[in-house]
Amino acid sequence: MYFFNEKANKMNDKIALIDMDGTLCDYDGEMKRQLSLLLNIREQEARDEQYDNVRDLIKRQSGFWRDLKPIDDGFIVLKMLQERGLRPHVLTKGPYNTTSAWTEKVEWCRKHIPNIPVTITENKSLVYGRILFDDWPRYCETWLLNRPRGLVLMLAYDYNKGFDEKYPNQVVRVDNNWDEVEYAIKVAYQRESGAPLFIKRDTK
Repeated sequence: MYFFNEKANKMNDKIALIDMDGTLCDYDGEMKRQLSLLLNIREQEARDEQYDNVRDLIKRQSGFWRDLKPIDDGFIVLKMLQERGLRPHVLTKGPYNTTSAWTEKVEWCRKHIPNIPVTITENKSLVYGRILFDDWPRYCETWLLNRPRGLVLMLAYDYNKGFDEKYPNQVVRVDNNWDEVEYAIKVAYQRESGAPLFIKRDTK
């Protein structure tokens, strides 16, 4: 016999999914640093496809993922989510060809955010949450397809510029606009189950 716990179900509904690389930890900064040491290339060249093989080698180095530096703004948003009453869950993609990353990502979380659950997946769009805090547009877009009432927060980078304009009522880019971020989190938290999301303030 199965019992439905309505209270527990409502508690589980208040979940915020939080990405790691580019959100909580500085993957790009460390990758650019190591590429510049190995190849003496300029920082703006570090994303060039010709260096993909070198990047793969760097990612396989012991300690690369475990020793990534925290991103201050990412932790500010994490604190805002917690203070609002949302339950944070780390949601990170496991690299296909870098099995060590799966272990080291958990080690990083145990060091910096020891009390937060961690989910490593190959498809973020399958995981439920009211909010997704992630920097990568493609992951956010596939997640929104399954969560039409979900909220996406993303730290502002050149590669996600304009994504909030594509989804103006579901996406907030975090760029020192803390009042806007806090308001969007509040609206997403208070949204009734099944109700639409409206994060734009009434300016009338």
